[in-house]
Amino acid sequence: MQDISYGIKISWQECYLPRLMKQLTEWITQPMVEPQHRTIGHKSLTVLVNVCYGNLPAIYALMRTVDTKNFVNHLISLKDGGYGGVEVCRLLLCLSNGTRGSANTRQPDVTHSYLSCTMKTFNKAIVERDATQLLHAYTFINDLCSDSDVKSFVLTYPDFSATLQDSLKNIDELCKLVPDDTGEPEASCLRHVLKFINVLVNLDLYSLRSQHSQLVCLCMKASRTCLPESLELFAAIVSQYRDEGTLPRELNSVISDGLPALLVPPALEPGKAGLQWLQVVGALCESSETQERVLQEVTPDSFEDTLYGVLQYTSQNGPVGTEAGAQCVVVACRAGLALAPLSRHWEAAFARMLAHHQVRRLLCAGLASNNGARRKQILQIIKHHYFPSDQMNQIFGESLHNISDVSVESVSPRVDTDSESLWATERLTPSQELAVNDLIARLNDALQAGKINDIATSSAMELYGYKMTCLEQRLHSHAVTLQSATEHTASLQHALALMQATNTSQQDVLYTTQMQNEKYKRTIEELHKQLEDAGKTLQSFRAKLAGERLDKENQKETLHKEFRSQIASIESEMKAREKEMEERCKQMELDNRAVQKKLEQQANKNSELASVLIKFEERVKHKDKKLEEAASAEAALRRELEQKDNMIKQLEKTVVERENRLYQVTSQMEEMKRVQEMVAKLMSKSTSTTAS
Repeated sequence: MQDISYGIKISWQECYLPRLMKQLTEWITQPMVEPQHRTIGHKSLTVLVNVCYGNLPAIYALMRTVDTKNFVNHLISLKDGGYGGVEVCRLLLCLSNGTRGSANTRQPDVTHSYLSCTMKTFNKAIVERDATQLLHAYTFINDLCSDSDVKSFVLTYPDFSATLQDSLKNIDELCKLVPDDTGEPEASCLRHVLKFINVLVNLDLYSLRSQHSQLVCLCMKASRTCLPESLELFAAIVSQYRDEGTLPRELNSVISDGLPALLVPPALEPGKAGLQWLQVVGALCESSETQERVLQEVTPDSFEDTLYGVLQYTSQNGPVGTEAGAQCVVVACRAGLALAPLSRHWEAAFARMLAHHQVRRLLCAGLASNNGARRKQILQIIKHHYFPSDQMNQIFGESLHNISDVSVESVSPRVDTDSESLWATERLTPSQELAVNDLIARLNDALQAGKINDIATSSAMELYGYKMTCLEQRLHSHAVTLQSATEHTASLQHALALMQATNTSQQDVLYTTQMQNEKYKRTIEELHKQLEDAGKTLQSFRAKLAGERLDKENQKETLHKEFRSQIASIESEMKAREKEMEERCKQMELDNRAVQKKLEQQANKNSELASVLIKFEERVKHKDKKLEEAASAEAALRRELEQKDNMIKQLEKTVVERENRLYQVTSQMEEMKRVQEMVAKLMSKSTSTTAS
């Protein structure tokens, strides 16, 4: 949209403008919270500027869509915040030109604010390699400098030199990154940079002369990829010293090093860069130091070939090409007048150039044109003492002949080469017809009154012949007009039939689109219902899952409590048994002492004590077995807890799958919404085509 809308021309109110303005302004005024919102708003601002710039219908549609005061305040906040940059300035200028407050743009502080923002955008765009921003910066400053009312304020801006000096380092880095392929974005950036600097140089500011040496070096670096722009900037720099007649020493040394490369004629497509090359040669011929270098490096044959190549190229481009061709002829003639006195070959080449029919025709057209500056340049060339007098007579003669041709063409609306059109152009003017009619009426009155006795019949017949000729001419012109009107009516009827057929086909497309739209609406409603059902199912499933999870947690807590109580009871039992065993051990020690004392007396009781000891060991083993059984029960309870945890994890996984399915359904819904928006856009385009 940025590329398509740049330079668009809108001559009347289009049906798509209100909807387009509403959508673009919504994107511009939305909160710039996220980076993608900022990008969308910035590009929308660029498209809005392209549509409104120079198009009053679009500006009126914009002012009817938004509150102008609030929108202007929002634009000013964007400009002060560093967002939008030069696009905001261009849009503010459009709004001021579309209202009664257009005089505000001529205030110096407003103009300086615009220039400051433009220079900041220029530096930032060079760093970011943004070709779109550089193009808008060049367009805006070129428009400001082209306006005679604003140019006086532009010349008082004090920061051109400092800002350009800061930009030269980044421009050098850009030159290093530009490849040999001119289709790369960096090449477009460098092209717009050179055009921007050319506008600043043409202001002829004395503060910028300190950067001329660096700019000449830049031209030499950029000439391998951006030859026309480099040559044009170089010619503009050299032309600044035309009145002085000599170049500064430091500039002359820089030019002498890189001049052979710049003076090589453009071999490939000379029509595209030939005019700039001729401007460079013409600018170098203005200085005495560089005239000798031009005589050494440029041959008359290459100069003529380039000139004729440019004229052949510009002759195919209509009025724009004619203007460029006239400029090229003026530059070539001035260079030829400067070099002809220095060399015989250049003198012969200059004579051949003037003898060329296209050169002479463009000089004659320049003398007869309404361009005062061009006419003054051609007159200065013709009145030069070295200009051939015979060529001067031919040019002035052809110029007068062209002026008479133009007057004849302005009388007749048709320009044909057949005999009927030539005869029609020789018809009498309306004033002459009235004079003839008046004369015939007076002669009739005099004849009837008997006041004419010696008039010849042949003279009266001649007058009546003139009258009949006028009537025949008028009848023929009316017949030609009727025939052309009939042909125009037939063409209009044919166009009407085509429009009716187109309207029928567009109505069919509209009907099909409406049917598809209704189908999509039904599909969207069904998807809405499915989405609501899925949401309800998901809520119920989440509630059920939460209840089950709560039950599992309660069961887990009860099991923990039971295990803790059992472990506490087992521990208390073990402590009691330990106490009992300790008491028994003490008793056994006492008994052992008594036995030792009474060993000899109770030797017969050893077997009984042994049996008691065996029973005691069996009881201990029985207690150990119970302890092992309790440990196995505890392990079983732990395994059961792990199984419950695994079941909970599986249920959570099921919930995640259901949520993914819900996300897929939501994405399908968004895709259907985008399809609906595309259908709406198609309907709006078809409606706009039907209206047009």
